[in-house]
Amino acid sequence: MKTNEETAVLTLLRRQAPQSFEELMALSGLSASQVLLVVDRLSREGAVVLRKSGLDYSVALGSTR
Repeated sequence: MKTNEETAVLTLLRRQAPQSFEELMALSGLSASQVLLVVDRLSREGAVVLRKSGLDYSVALGSTR
């Protein structure tokens, strides 16, 4: 079962991906630490993937949703 924060991030990524951490914070209203924790949990499950994008990382949906 997903937390409200995980559901919010996944919903944003389903609408438009990839997103940067900053975009996820701005669009979700979550703090930086909340976004990092959610992305960490979701990436371990394979629900999202991190990609290097210049000096930053972008988050996209993974193969397991």
